[in-house]
Amino acid sequence: MKRSLKNKIVAMPLIGYLARVMGGIVKGPQIRDQLNTNLVEILNSQASQQDRIEQIAQELKELKEQGKKVTRDHEQYARDIDDTVSAIQRSQDNLRQAFNLLQASNGPPRKKVSNGHNSDLFADNHNLDVFYTLFEDRFRGTEELITNRLREYLPLFINSRINFDKNPVLDIGCGRGEFLQLLKSTLITAVGLDINYDMVRRAQEKGLKVTQGDAVAHLEKSGPQKYGAITGFHIVEHIPFNVLMKMFTAAHKSLVRGGFVLFETPNPENVTVGSAGFYMDPSHLNPLPPDLLAFALEVCGYRKIDIMRLHPAVRPENTNLHPQIANYFYGPLDYAVIAYK
Repeated sequence: MKRSLKNKIVAMPLIGYLARVMGGIVKGPQIRDQLNTNLVEILNSQASQQDRIEQIAQELKELKEQGKKVTRDHEQYARDIDDTVSAIQRSQDNLRQAFNLLQASNGPPRKKVSNGHNSDLFADNHNLDVFYTLFEDRFRGTEELITNRLREYLPLFINSRINFDKNPVLDIGCGRGEFLQLLKSTLITAVGLDINYDMVRRAQEKGLKVTQGDAVAHLEKSGPQKYGAITGFHIVEHIPFNVLMKMFTAAHKSLVRGGFVLFETPNPENVTVGSAGFYMDPSHLNPLPPDLLAFALEVCGYRKIDIMRLHPAVRPENTNLHPQIANYFYGPLDYAVIAYK
């Protein structure tokens, strides 16, 4: 009955409008309180969500840091594995070389080869090939070190007008093949020659074109104008001087016109080299001063002869030595002679 009366009053045009307005005024505080309550709930919900978002962001940051640590650990493990594999391979190489030495010492003597090296030590007794390979690994330096030292010669070949595809480089006494690999990396055709059977095997295993044999015999057999350049790093000090002159002469005949030779050797101008370091190698004969080697090449017909003094010794700080005296002790350890045909 009350609801029916209320509905009738609200339905009346003027009185109904006034009734609705008065009803709104009466309920206004309640509505406002409800709105405030709803707003507080919304704000509290947003604050809770913001806290959750910040918590998730922190968790993501921690996961990212953990991922970086896992990556670093993985990279370190990979490096450790590479180092271990390299150490195992070196050990295997040493064991194989020791076995070869033992086997060679019990086997028949090899055919004598005259190669211009210290014949009493290395040509007559190839049982020492393995010894010299191990000696090189221990005292000459790592392949990486030697490669970096030889790299400074590359511009001489890169800027040359010689067609090395037609007339390749011959590296005499190529050893482990460091210079051959450098030339190969710059697409310069090169071949190697070494008297040491074990060195030849190691170079061939790297995919390098290397043969075993005597330098003079090889050059004389090659004929005229075969090579664009002929190199020899730390070989001339192993060769008797009369054989060395034969090699220079044969090399001159084997070069194309405009070709060149490059020979690097210990520098006896450095007192520590000439008096001690040079004799560390039991196959070294006599130190060769730069001017002597240059003159020998001149006599054999070469022209435009240049001397490059290389690899100065580490000089201590605060030395008060006279510059000339200091150069005797801390000057270049090696030098190279470059001579053209």
